[in-house]
Amino acid sequence: MKKILSLMGMALLMASCTDDYKDWAKPFSNAPEEAYSVSLSASPASAIDFATVTADKVQVFSASVAGPEGAAATAYEVYLLDEAGEPAEEVAVDLNGFADTKEVENAVYSLWGRRPVARTTNLLVAAAINVNGASFVKTANTTLTATPNAPEIEEAYYITGTPNGWNNSDTSLELTNGGGDVYENPVFTVLIPATGENIEFKVTPKSGVGGDWSKCLTAADVEGKFATNNVGGNLYIEHVDGAKFYRVQFNMLDQTWKYDALSFGEYFYEIGNESGWGTSHALFGGAGDGKYQGYYYLDGEFKFKPNADDWNDDLEYVSGDNMSGTLQSSGGPNCPDPGAGFYQINLDAGAMNYSLTKVDVISIIGDFNGWGADVDMTYNKEAGCWEATAEVNANGFKFRMNHDWAISWGGANGDGKLYDNLTKNNGANIVVDAAGTYKFQLYLSCEGKNKVVITKQ
Repeated sequence: MKKILSLMGMALLMASCTDDYKDWAKPFSNAPEEAYSVSLSASPASAIDFATVTADKVQVFSASVAGPEGAAATAYEVYLLDEAGEPAEEVAVDLNGFADTKEVENAVYSLWGRRPVARTTNLLVAAAINVNGASFVKTANTTLTATPNAPEIEEAYYITGTPNGWNNSDTSLELTNGGGDVYENPVFTVLIPATGENIEFKVTPKSGVGGDWSKCLTAADVEGKFATNNVGGNLYIEHVDGAKFYRVQFNMLDQTWKYDALSFGEYFYEIGNESGWGTSHALFGGAGDGKYQGYYYLDGEFKFKPNADDWNDDLEYVSGDNMSGTLQSSGGPNCPDPGAGFYQINLDAGAMNYSLTKVDVISIIGDFNGWGADVDMTYNKEAGCWEATAEVNANGFKFRMNHDWAISWGGANGDGKLYDNLTKNNGANIVVDAAGTYKFQLYLSCEGKNKVVITKQ
């Protein structure tokens, strides 16, 4: 809980007081409190809708002091309580219970988020009261009802324009925020294939799919802003030579939009604490669509970047959890630590998100064990490989992830002896020349770079 005993230097004047606000009613003068009958009452101010407030200050509460003639409040402090009833946000108020509009708005946002619905918050009001030169602190409880100022944000939006023949029912080009509360993460992204021509479009909210054009987002008079309710012209992307895709992003809270022309290379890179931020680990994305995958040991925070040798245009964390999240182009924190372990890493650099899948075990399975009893491998962190010693025959085997055939590795190009290039894309059974006991060291990284070292024992 925040330390909240700042009122009138209370920490100095009440040596015996603790940080518990329940002790605030103790007097902080040498005068005996029983000599006076003093009380404080507080009542709610009018409900606040921040969308309509234009004044610099808003009334948070009204209060009155009852006591001997001349008893009066000389200062107030007010705290918004959280759902557990603990003081969570303080706002500075004057003697009439008014506070800075933006400060109150930010306190409400902090407690409830930006969704534009009326919320009633419990308040704790503390007053410094002067009675004939003696000072006391009294408290009272009331409530504050306030509605955040934010536009309505729907759960999904869709591109309607030249890429899909202006078909208002087509939902194939979906703008998504990657999941989660749309008011906490209001940036929606979609990847549009470049056609070699300029692109015109509107954005259809989920509630308008199927023909209701009146709800579409369109161009505003100010560059980079968009208009709602179909009041503007079409949004416009000017063709960029060499672009394969356009990443289009709409900030539904700020009502801004932008696009970036993209031409994805074969590789993106992960870099992080597991190597002391010194090694770039390749993720492969051969389709050119911005989707990349790789397999690496992680231990701590990490980032993604398009170039192995520099930090230009790196991608950083926006929101999510320790196994997935949304990303932005620089300016953000590292992706959070998922816990030390080996992971499948999936990055969508177009949609600006990533996900991790924990690799609990890699195993060997083949004709030698009837394709049914895995031989589990152990990860050697120092060597960077999965290891096992097993007796196999010459009739073929594979490596698979988490005892499941969803992900397995065999020889690329149909070659069961291509030990330096193992693929998860329908690879051939791996073969050795003769039955025997072998040590296997499997180095997994990304497609085209996976390999196994097989040593006869």
